[in-house]
Amino acid sequence: MNEELTIKFWGVRGSYPAPGAGTVKYGGNTSCVEINAGGRIIILDAGTGIIPLGRELAKRAIQEKRGLELMLLFSHLHHDHTQGFPFFTPAYFPNTRLHVFGPGGTPETLKQVLERNQSSETFPLSLRDMPAAKTIESVRESQVIVWDEEKVWVGESVSSASPDAVVIRIHKSHAHPGGVYVYRITWRGKSVVYATDTEGYVGMDRKLVAFARDADVLIHDAQYNEEHYRGQLAGFPSTQGYGHSTVTMAAEVAAAAETGELILFHHDPAYTDDWVAAQETAAQKLFPESRAAHERLEIKLTQPRHCEGEARSNPLVAGRLLRRQRATARNDEKI
Repeated sequence: MNEELTIKFWGVRGSYPAPGAGTVKYGGNTSCVEINAGGRIIILDAGTGIIPLGRELAKRAIQEKRGLELMLLFSHLHHDHTQGFPFFTPAYFPNTRLHVFGPGGTPETLKQVLERNQSSETFPLSLRDMPAAKTIESVRESQVIVWDEEKVWVGESVSSASPDAVVIRIHKSHAHPGGVYVYRITWRGKSVVYATDTEGYVGMDRKLVAFARDADVLIHDAQYNEEHYRGQLAGFPSTQGYGHSTVTMAAEVAAAAETGELILFHHDPAYTDDWVAAQETAAQKLFPESRAAHERLEIKLTQPRHCEGEARSNPLVAGRLLRRQRATARNDEKI
């Protein structure tokens, strides 16, 4: 079995798609991230980035002459995180098995929201017209999603999970209108935390810091620069309370949680490539292992984070450990 955990970004914008000459470097599709854990594919959110991902997965399935088994996790159900789902090609293949999870506890279940998004008034094809074998389940913060060798299941603990299981834990953040799920995906000692659409608190979100502790990669919302957030940028209102973070907020969480790397995510659609590059530079001054997500960026985690105590006390060991942990593949197609 492949021992790598691979992260690939297919959509990195927030709010709405931003095509055009000014966003070619980082990309204009809305939120979608692919996690490949030893062949098990977990998709984080279904913004417009899921459309090119779906085409790639479909091509792969046809070439290999096999059906697909996929998991889709919704952080929340705002339109920029769901708008690509009706165009997700594998959902139209009857030999696809699709496990869909997301927030519950609202007046509508996750399935009801997705059905409404594809009602006849708004879209020509309903959820029932997608012939993939779908399980759509609302999950609670206290639950754990497990994908082991045999099946996908949801429980209150991982005591019965196999050593090779992919384990997904949930933290519900209230720092976004309506709330948002932060996911921690762990496989063979390697962990990725996906924290989009969250706004920092004074003194940081301590629960998020604890949840992200020692993760190899933290993907964190960093939609705004400081001037924009405060309403000091000409032509832009203050965005305090909108449920999105600044670079400083993201870097503070990464540093406090002692994560291996910070990936800035959910870029504002009004920001050109130069603006996003400036966000990356600002983050690196606060947390050196930072970079801005761009479409087709791949990060490959080859080893778990061992010897952490020694690394914290010895900068040389820490540097060697970080390089050993993370074999990062940069796809130069777009950057």
